[in-house]
Amino acid sequence: MTLRDQLRRLRMYYKSSALFRETLGDAGLARWLPWLPRERRVELRFRSGRRLQIRAGHWPDLPAACRLERAGFDFEFLEDSKRVRVDGLTLHSPLWARDEEAYYAEVFRDDVYGVRGRDLTGCTVVDVGAFVGDSAIAFARAGALVHAFEPSAALCSFIRRNVAQNGVQRSVVVHEVGLASDAGETLRRGDRLRFVEGVSYTLANLPAGVHLLKVDCEGAEYHLFADARFLAHLAPREIRMEYHHGPAQIVAALERDGYSAQVEPRDPQFGLIRALRKLQ
Repeated sequence: MTLRDQLRRLRMYYKSSALFRETLGDAGLARWLPWLPRERRVELRFRSGRRLQIRAGHWPDLPAACRLERAGFDFEFLEDSKRVRVDGLTLHSPLWARDEEAYYAEVFRDDVYGVRGRDLTGCTVVDVGAFVGDSAIAFARAGALVHAFEPSAALCSFIRRNVAQNGVQRSVVVHEVGLASDAGETLRRGDRLRFVEGVSYTLANLPAGVHLLKVDCEGAEYHLFADARFLAHLAPREIRMEYHHGPAQIVAALERDGYSAQVEPRDPQFGLIRALRKLQ
């Protein structure tokens, strides 16, 4: 890591000072954590009374821990992962992951994908953008066969770990690719990300006529929905998705393909869409 990268990480860390003061019993210890010997184990005390053992060298992970604490999740740091227990499940994520609390809250607390209380026995779900398998496992636990897509090789290893941990390995098919506009591979912080052209891959590798399509693919949704073959092949009864550059293009594609859409904007460019196929 270059000196510039290290300084950037420190700046990002100290931007969390308000979060440290909000959640930690001794926020001053967080201030000094990056400067302690890397292997020293430090016990941090949260205002809730929870105590957390952390190596000083894992200081970049403290803001994520504080966000998990603020969200009320039961978590701990292991040598190779963060372990979170939520809604009766145990989920592992990389130590470098930053946004677990937002993803887990969406799936299990806010139920943005409509899993809670549903019986999906015998149904097929396509999960585009699976992270560590949180939503895929929720669908599988409800009885579905899930095709989970994730371009990160590192995150796919956590999907496999989590589906095994939660006993749904026979119900989750992991596709170690991201559906995108163009095929290619890239390396990011030592992690290999592989992308395929999404429409052709869907036609060749996914079953026709699925029950539910969940999409959270950081902007690639516009390419997928622009090609009518994508929805014509999958023909999902229901779609739950995020959009990242405004809803107009997605809504137009949904209406073209016979869906009624409800849009829930979170800001001018980002939000959620739920779509149902119209009765013929």
